Amino acid sequence: MAATAVRADLPAGGAREAPATGPLAAPTIARLVGFVPLALFGALHWGGLLAPGAGGTMVVGVIVVAAAGALLVRTSPDPRHAVRAGGALAAVFGMALTGLLLAGVPTHLLAPRDWDELAGGIAQGMESLPAITVPYRGADEWVRSALVLSGMALTGFAVLLAFWPRRRAPTPGFPIAAAVALGALYTIPIVERAPHSPYLGGAMFCVLLAMFLWLERLRADQVGVAILCVVAVTIAGALVAPRLDTGSPWIDYEQIAEDLQPEKAVAFTWDHAYGPMTWPRDGREVLRIKAADQAYWKTVNLDEFNGLRWIDSGQIRRVVDTETLKSRPDWFQTIRVVDRGVRSRQFIAAGQTLQILPGGPGAVSLEPGTFQTAGDPLKPGSSYRARVYTPRPSTRQLRAAGTAYPEFATDYLDMRLPEAASQTSAAAVRFHAFGSGGEPDVLFRNGFQPGHGVAAVQASPYARMYALAQSLRAGAKTPYDFVQAVLDRVKNGATYSENPPPSRVPLVDFMFGARLGYCQQFSGAMALLLRMGGVPARVATGFSPGDLDRKRGEYIVRDDDAHSWVEAYFPGLGWITEDPTPAASPARSQIDDAAGRALAGRRPDFGLGQAGDRPSSPGDLGFAPAAQPAPDRTPYVVLGVVIVALLVGGGTLLVRRGRPPGPPVAPELAELHRALHRSGRTPPTAMTLSALERSLGGSDGALGYLRALRDQRFREVGDGPSPAQRRALRRELGEGLGLGGRLRAWWALPPARPRRRAPYTG
Repeated sequence: MAATAVRADLPAGGAREAPATGPLAAPTIARLVGFVPLALFGALHWGGLLAPGAGGTMVVGVIVVAAAGALLVRTSPDPRHAVRAGGALAAVFGMALTGLLLAGVPTHLLAPRDWDELAGGIAQGMESLPAITVPYRGADEWVRSALVLSGMALTGFAVLLAFWPRRRAPTPGFPIAAAVALGALYTIPIVERAPHSPYLGGAMFCVLLAMFLWLERLRADQVGVAILCVVAVTIAGALVAPRLDTGSPWIDYEQIAEDLQPEKAVAFTWDHAYGPMTWPRDGREVLRIKAADQAYWKTVNLDEFNGLRWIDSGQIRRVVDTETLKSRPDWFQTIRVVDRGVRSRQFIAAGQTLQILPGGPGAVSLEPGTFQTAGDPLKPGSSYRARVYTPRPSTRQLRAAGTAYPEFATDYLDMRLPEAASQTSAAAVRFHAFGSGGEPDVLFRNGFQPGHGVAAVQASPYARMYALAQSLRAGAKTPYDFVQAVLDRVKNGATYSENPPPSRVPLVDFMFGARLGYCQQFSGAMALLLRMGGVPARVATGFSPGDLDRKRGEYIVRDDDAHSWVEAYFPGLGWITEDPTPAASPARSQIDDAAGRALAGRRPDFGLGQAGDRPSSPGDLGFAPAAQPAPDRTPYVVLGVVIVALLVGGGTLLVRRGRPPGPPVAPELAELHRALHRSGRTPPTAMTLSALERSLGGSDGALGYLRALRDQRFREVGDGPSPAQRRALRRELGEGLGLGGRLRAWWALPPARPRRRAPYTG
């Protein structure tokens, strides 16, 4: 027997040619065999853009994409338009849904009513991609989703290009365009992240790309020569490439990308100036913050009053605020910050920042509660998670805090005096803590001297402010009462204005002059009065809470939310936020709006005692954190359903393709008719057994099978072909077609004989 394929349409004794599709039965199947390893190779490199890597996720994505490709292979040759369109739609929908689930998109955003939010999140992640550093370790979930989605999109686009049904074309798809998409899947990660073995990786890519493009065009006798040619070219390229790899790039694409990228970052100067507002306020989004509880988003503590204004002293204080360890555990939270438009060396967090968690930019602590970057500054695309302490005490807790201030708190009772205005040569004054008597201490240029601080302050422009602070302190029983009295006095009669008049001593003129100002004047005056009255205080700068995006559970912070407020220290509770700025300010209006829409219906505590005067409970000193919700398994369930649906759909189409077209045939001939159809040799409807016997040539196995059928059908002799005759025909169907042909022959004529059907009555 010649090692050639059986063709039902050849005349008796005709020559048998090796198939044009090489070792596989159809060009599109050969293309799919070449597509899968190339897609896997590129997807694994793409998964390395994330840390921890997403290689496993991308492999699952390639499996689903390959299933979609198989679906297109099976449906594209079908003459019925509905079958081709259905297969294409099922492939596109399955890949899109799988890509979203593998990317970690919350399942509730897949509902049509939330598609706008889904699109906004994906757009946010895509916008950040040019600015990130790979492998990406940041905390922005949308960046991670965008990276996985981008890889899935390239792979899915490639499979659609490779196998999309085409009219009036012998084979579907556009393989060259698909190769470009798969090339991007590999080359983009290589450009962004230098590989360990670039030449070896390039050689593998060369071999896989050649297999994808040329496998379908080879005959069986050409495979060996093709392999030798590809290996020779690959080795030559590996030898030449190092000599072309110069120290400087031929085209500096990174510099071109930086030049073309628009500058979106805004840099803020946080020290107080008290002049007209000059920073940009066009409503652009600068931060996205996910937090369990609403808060002010702090950047810098202005801890020093230099005689005219509040500034960041830059002093590094290596102290531990143990007061926070005594407080309620539910006042601690982990927030996630995504930089959308700020350039800053300081990390933006909330309350007192305890730690910048691993996975974000490197951080160093300047003083308790604030951190700055160890390397490059934050910029759009940066993201990180921070562990913060944001106390929300009740009025009763604040009144009961007492006056047992820790030693470090006395550093926040100083004020420097204006040099030109002082008549005592005093450089600074330190006020005594609330509840402890005695005259303020004085720091002269030649040393520190206890007492005599009253004369130094009275000789300065701040005599009236000191007198006001002492008057308010005299009427207060507790530090909390004093803080509330100062708050009322600062706000009473003052008007919010972004263009205050010029002033020689800004805070004095604000309190006793024009009474016009914005957040800097209000917070600066209140913090100074608190220090004069013995309550440790400082000015905090950053942003107000912004608007709550309920669907994504994030606070959207814009540039016009830039703000400053006051933090007062209470023993056992820590630094407590107080904001004296009127609600007429843009930032304060954002606070009021957000407070009314707090998560889970809880009204956040802004200012002192706004939680209400409730009695303390035993849980105030040992409240257990809320239980963490169980991980959402829905994406994996849905993903499993999608994969099963694709497999079931593909299997159904395979079965439908295995059924021969046309009207039903006699049961004796059904097995032969189905076997010829499955092996790609569907006989014409009018072909008789005698004509088929002549077309099969002189094969004893095939002739024996047909003669047994003739005896059964026309002579009613025997039970049809024997197992040996069926094996002989199976060998004949797969002869000369390699492993793929033999497997297809087993599918065409399985070893187990089908059950006998009802008698044929046609």
